[in-house]
Amino acid sequence: MNGIIENLEETPEQLLKLLDDSQKLFEHVVSRKIKKIMITGSGTSYHSGEQMQQLMRQKSGLPVDAYYPFKLTDEIFNAQKDNSHTLFIGVSQEGGSLTTFNAMNMAKKHGCIIASMSGTEDAYINKVADEKLTVAVGKETVGPKTKGYYTTKLNLLLLSEYIGIDNGHISRSDFDEDVKELKTTLKQFPNSLKRAINWVEENKKDLAHAHDIRISGPASLYGDVLESTLKILEACRLPITGYEFNEFIHGVYNAINSQSTLFFIDNGSEGKLNRIIKILSEWTNKIYIVDGSNISDQQKFGYDIKVPRQFETFIYPILFQVIAALVPGENGIDPCIPKDPDFHQKMGSQGN
Repeated sequence: MNGIIENLEETPEQLLKLLDDSQKLFEHVVSRKIKKIMITGSGTSYHSGEQMQQLMRQKSGLPVDAYYPFKLTDEIFNAQKDNSHTLFIGVSQEGGSLTTFNAMNMAKKHGCIIASMSGTEDAYINKVADEKLTVAVGKETVGPKTKGYYTTKLNLLLLSEYIGIDNGHISRSDFDEDVKELKTTLKQFPNSLKRAINWVEENKKDLAHAHDIRISGPASLYGDVLESTLKILEACRLPITGYEFNEFIHGVYNAINSQSTLFFIDNGSEGKLNRIIKILSEWTNKIYIVDGSNISDQQKFGYDIKVPRQFETFIYPILFQVIAALVPGENGIDPCIPKDPDFHQKMGSQGN
């Protein structure tokens, strides 16, 4: 069995367990009366924060911002005179990112409350943490991480909800309704995964011959666009870029030609989508629409879902993760094994 597919199959059960165990995990950090949240991480970890920051603002009633570690400077922390109620969250799927660790040390120097969010209890980044908000999924043994992406997103969401309850921004009944809707969403995950596997199996030979790929989606799913791009890039090892829809139309379209493969995520929020597809169809016939309908054919993939828009992030990346799992084999690539398993050791980019 493909390791990436195995992790995806385990994901909904793991997410439900996180839901059930969440109150104990967050009860201490919530008591610190947080007034601002900052999130940092690289790759998949950053994408988790990028995707969830707006929903976290809505649930917590606080300023929430995601940063790449290299974007953080002393001036950003100095702009706020008192950082004692700023929660700075370092996210690292395996817990060893030195750039994240160094950013956490910088934030600690400026008086922030430091939290770690990784998949293991003994994570390296825990060394600097005041709060250990462990995403209890353990290390994923395959190269491209998927399960950790969903669980980190849920962990961030639940943290913001408990903060929102504590500061009066949302009520307990609001939280209970969100939990109910989340569980309804996660019940649809297995069928969405099955549909994605079937569609990719039917189309993987064409996808394996892609010259270059572009993924575009709405602003509300921008973190998922970035993560979907990364998964296909690291597994299929071909040129691919991802853009929010309105950024795509600012110049990127110039690079589209008959060799280009395009994926557009359509959650119904972008009114100009059909117009751009009509235009681009004159340049390439490799255009795929990804939506929530029950229609799947050679040009469209539908998840067949009915989920609240605020939680569709727990469904829409699935297709692209399945592409990362199943398409590389057509070109003799094992997506579960990095091109160089010792890369981070050679670079000295992971702590022990």
